[in-house]
Parts: sequence; C-alpha cells; structure tokens
Amino acid sequence: MRATDTFENVIGKVHRMSQDNYDETIAVRDMEFSSFHNMTIGYKDFEVLPSAQRLIANRLRIPASYLTRCPEDLQAENLNYWLERERKNRETLFCRFTGNKLRGVFTERYTAIDHMQILTKMLDYGFDPSCEVHYALDESLMILKLPEYNRIFRLTDEDKIVPGISIANSEVGLLALSIEAYFYRLVCSNGMISKTAVESRFKHVSRRALDEFPRVLSDVVYQSQHSQGRFQISMQTHVDNPISAIETFAKQFQLSQEETEIVRQSYYLEQGATMFHVINAFTRAAQEPALTAIDAYKLERTGGQILALVKG
Repeated sequence: MRATDTFENVIGKVHRMSQDNYDETIAVRDMEFSSFHNMTIGYKDFEVLPSAQRLIANRLRIPASYLTRCPEDLQAENLNYWLERERKNRETLFCRFTGNKLRGVFTERYTAIDHMQILTKMLDYGFDPSCEVHYALDESLMILKLPEYNRIFRLTDEDKIVPGISIANSEVGLLALSIEAYFYRLVCSNGMISKTAVESRFKHVSRRALDEFPRVLSDVVYQSQHSQGRFQISMQTHVDNPISAIETFAKQFQLSQEETEIVRQSYYLEQGATMFHVINAFTRAAQEPALTAIDAYKLERTGGQILALVKG
C-alpha cells in the first residue's frame, strides 16, 4: 500500500496491523516443515509467510527459487534435512509471528525494532499528528516520508521542492532502520531519498538507533540543507548522452534490467540533457504502479545517491 494520509491515521493503521504480532524463542528441534509454505512448531501448525520463507532459505542456504519449483514433499525433505544440520550450530531461533503465521526467523543476535516503537519516538520528538505523510506499509516494511512545507525552496519559478524526512524500517529483515533526507518535487510528485553525512542506517543488532533517534533526526534535517545547492548544480551540469548515463548509474547501483527499462521510459516523460533530468528519471520511475514498495524506495534512494555525486 502506497498512499498519502495524516501521521495520526498512519499510526492507527500500523497499530491495527501489529495487534496480533508476537515473538518467541523456539528450539530448533521443535520445528518441522510440511512444505515451504507450512510448518509445525511444537504441536501447532503455522503458515510460513513470504518474508519468513526468504529468511529461512537464506539461513539454511537453500535457493528460494529452487524450493518454489519443487513439489511440497521435496520442499519438506530439503528444509528438514538442512534444519537438522542447523541444530549443530544453534539450539534456538528467534521467531516473529502474526497470529498463526510465521513472519520472520532470526538468530539470537537480532534485536527487534518495531514500527510502533519508531512512531512513538517520532511523537516524542515533536512530529505533528496532523502532518502529511507519504507512506508505504505492508507485512514486510514501513516507509514514511514527511515533507516539511515550511522549508520549501525553488528550482525555478514553476518548480518547487519540499524537503523533509524519510524513515524506513522492516520488522522482518528486509532493510535496516534508515533515517534519511527526503525531497518532494511538487510539479510531478516525484520523491527522492538522499543519504546525508550523518550515520542514518542501523542494523537490527542493538538499541542504539532508538537511543540516538532525536540526534539523528536533527542532524539529518541540518545536513539535508546541503543537498539543496546540488539540485541547482545538477540543472547546470550538461550530460552528452542521458540514456547512456542512466544505464551506467543503473549498473553502478545494481538495478535489474526491468528496473533500468522503467527508468529509461521515465526519462522520456521529461527529457533534457542535464544531470537533473537523469536523476529525475530515477525518481519518476519510482511512481510506476507495478513496482513493489521496496523497489520504489530503492529507485528513490538511487536518485539521491546520484545527486550526492554532483560536485560544485
């Protein structure tokens, strides 16, 4: 789900989604698969959600693409064999559930940072419950982008950009907690997520992210001001072959062929021979409805990473 709402309403949505969530440390000997999609833990049956399937395949070193092609009995045979081998390395696994569904599997090193904890920190920091939020929310991740209209600046008389904050988190290992600058271009509703000089990505291995949350937010707001000048420089930076530049950046930032083609097509919607137009192709591509939320986030971050390369 990608949409716009008030911060207060987004908090309500996250709260409702989280009501059936709980965590347990499970003995590996008590886990048994009947297929890639279903397993027994103790005497209870659980559906294995795609987020947990990905983590389990990585943990047991079985390609998920291989498992999905196998019949269920062969899936179970492979998974249970390697699960038995896993018992030699560890006795327990930290499991995340929602009702009777398994949503995540981790080692004891994992430190849970839940969406509601982050939202509470944001309220403590002073975010207005009535403020506008551009968000993506599903069982795997939460991405919040909060434009701050009081900091708006102009590229031209007609082209305005609203700075803000982007906060992304996954409760099931899809990405680290990330606090970054956000830029919202009003003329085309493009968004960009830009890395700042402060450390803003925290793996789920400690509580440091929550402890340092106010400082990181303040630093990201301050550092984002340095990106404003880069927008002007990007508009003045000539690019001989924008399509070639797009393909080069796509390869540098490890985009798939499908993602690269979406960026190419997005360039033709607003063509120009400057670095700004190259960057805009990536951020405009993020609006493609067929993209998942994580893929759209990746394209917005790629646009921000390219902007960071612009030199005065």
